Formats: sequence, structure tokens, C-alpha cells
Amino acid sequence: MPHAAENGEWLTLGEASQLLGVHPATLRLWSDEGKVRIFRTPGGHRRFSRADIERMLRITPLRGEGLTLFVQSETLQRTRREIPTALRQSWARNLDDASREHWRNAGRQMITLASRLIARQELPAEERAEVLRLGGEYGRLMAQRGHSLPDAVMAFIFFRDFLIETIFSLPETTGLDRDAMLAILQRTNDLLNDALRAMMDAHAATQP
Repeated sequence: MPHAAENGEWLTLGEASQLLGVHPATLRLWSDEGKVRIFRTPGGHRRFSRADIERMLRITPLRGEGLTLFVQSETLQRTRREIPTALRQSWARNLDDASREHWRNAGRQMITLASRLIARQELPAEERAEVLRLGGEYGRLMAQRGHSLPDAVMAFIFFRDFLIETIFSLPETTGLDRDAMLAILQRTNDLLNDALRAMMDAHAATQP
């Protein structure tokens, strides 16, 4: 596999078909017809260029679940690329290994849940409650381990910013119109503001 694949530049058949919102058999046919570039692994598996898939998205705008999956994937890719840089920041250096692992896991879960608002006007009550629980749990953990509230807020914002950046890029990357993007941004911001408040309240309540 080329080095680029290790950096997330190549997608599996399943990943590429999910992002495009088409059946894997359809994407397999397109690759056989030469409509999309592929790389074959030594085992014969197809890999698709992320850049090619994103160009296809700009030609055929995503909607619904396909758009949600694209936002999840793109946000997590942005986050993975920047985690090494983040860990050199003063707030991150104050995190022990267990706190860092919880920070990563909670961030991934929150991105996954919040990105479901891409295709929905609101989350089901149980999913919204889970987002708030994640915020509160993180705030308590940070306080219990002696981390300051500013450090906890900076860790939260790290993940939040990448999700917001991905949403801002949707008109360019998927062809979504600006008004739809702004509506998605508003409801995502509202949810994350509530999660941040839950995190701050839990941190304050856990202080000795």
C-alpha cells in the first residue's frame, strides 16, 4: 500500500461507497468502467483515492445519510492529522495518558453523535442525552484528575472546531447550498453549546 494510504488518502470500497451514498456494487462497476481511479492491494482489494471521491461529491451533491457519513469521516481525518500538534500544547501536556485516551474516545463519540444533525432537524432524546452525558462525564474526569476548567474547555474546543470547519466546507466539498449549511451549523452549534455547558457544570460541581 502506498504511504498515502497510511495517512487516510485511500479508502476501502465500503468507505468510498458510504461517502458517495451508493451501493458498493455500483462503485465496483464504476471502477471497472474506468469512471473512478482505484489502487489494488497485494491481496487484490480495491482502494479509492479520497481526492477522486471528493471530486465526485462536488459533481453529485450528497444528501441524507451519505452527507452525515462524509462529515464524520472528514472531521475524524482532520482531527487525526492534528492530534500530534495538539498534544504539544500546554493544556494537553497537563493530561496524563488515561486522560488523553478518554479525551480521544469522548471526542470521537461526540463527533459521531453531533454529525447526525447533518441530516436531521434534531437528535432523538436518547442521543441528545448521550451527548450531554459525554460532556458531563468529561468535566468530572478532568476535575477529579486535577485539570483546570480552562484546560477542559480547550480540550473540548479542539474537537468542536474540526467539526465546525468541516460543516463550513460543505458548499465547496459536497455542493451543499449555503443556506442549508448555515442551518446545519446552527443546530450543531446549539447542541455543542449545551454539551460544553454540561461539561463546565460537571467540572465545577466536582471541585473540592
